[in-house]
Amino acid sequence: MTIRRILPVLTLGAALGLGPALAQEAAGPSLADLGQDQALTAAFDKMAEGHPMPDWLRGAAVTTPAQKVAFGGKEYLAMTACKQHDCAANQMAMLYAPGSGEAYGLLSVQDGKGAELLTWLNIGGNAESIDGRTILYAALTGSLANHPEAFHYKD
Repeated sequence: MTIRRILPVLTLGAALGLGPALAQEAAGPSLADLGQDQALTAAFDKMAEGHPMPDWLRGAAVTTPAQKVAFGGKEYLAMTACKQHDCAANQMAMLYAPGSGEAYGLLSVQDGKGAELLTWLNIGGNAESIDGRTILYAALTGSLANHPEAFHYKD
């Protein structure tokens, strides 16, 4: 590929604020694949069991490509989605291990009065309770996209 072909892509990525995320290729399925990817959908449903999930998640959600992260000696795909035309007030982040079907999540909803209501999904007392929560919230805030190499925790 010539520089003339690469430069517009890099310029567009910089203009959109993609930075390091542009260099990282999509790692696997994303939340856009809910209902289409059977394994992802099964992991999501098990993770969300007992919690009502918003309709926009399986509809016209705005999604990001998955990014690889690691904690507790395992690799996960971190992915996010938000409600179209209302991203600031309705967001979802998920960590998914395709090999084991393990999944953890975070649903963030604004209450209309300025408070952010967080619903942690499938968070137990293992590595996901600290490192997983950190990565999930970083995915929602954009920190993960801006610093992807910082979220590969060692045991």
